[in-house]
Amino acid sequence: MHGEGTVAGEVAVFGCEDGALVYDGEFTKLEAPGEFGRTGNVFTTETSRIAFGDHRSDPDAEGSLLSAVTLIDTATKTLEVVPLPEGVQYTFRDLARGPADEAVLLGTDGAVHVMDEDSGELIASHPVIDAWEGPAEWQDPHPAIKVHDGIAYVTEPAADAVHALDLTTGEVIASAELDATPNEIAVVAG
Repeated sequence: MHGEGTVAGEVAVFGCEDGALVYDGEFTKLEAPGEFGRTGNVFTTETSRIAFGDHRSDPDAEGSLLSAVTLIDTATKTLEVVPLPEGVQYTFRDLARGPADEAVLLGTDGAVHVMDEDSGELIASHPVIDAWEGPAEWQDPHPAIKVHDGIAYVTEPAADAVHALDLTTGEVIASAELDATPNEIAVVAG
């Protein structure tokens, strides 16, 4: 299973094709608007009641770019779909959480966008890589983001590179060229 996470208070959240499922001792189904509203990936922290997820409203758009995100409030048991600013899209590899529970998104405009986890309001945008287009197939290399200790690690397959962005300052603090094209990324604490 993928698309699950645990928020503050050990409340479990599961993404579904038509919303999300919350478990806090009993199951609650949160419906997405429309006939189809898939949340396939959720990003959680142990200190926040909010789960941050992707949102796909077209059942036939497997692997395509997405233009809205889902905020699942486990305390109020609500699901909100938040549209992104015009020109900003992403894929399932482009969501993360920041050090203060912010919702973090790597957009096709090449910027890392930081959103307030409660409102979905855009707090900051930090340019990191060149603008990019979505992959033809979801498995094809395309930019991805992972956050660890306040640093966002961003892959740039078109340049065979990876970049480190300090989310506090918005500054790219390191970049490295790779001997291969990055496809997915994981951060391992040492």
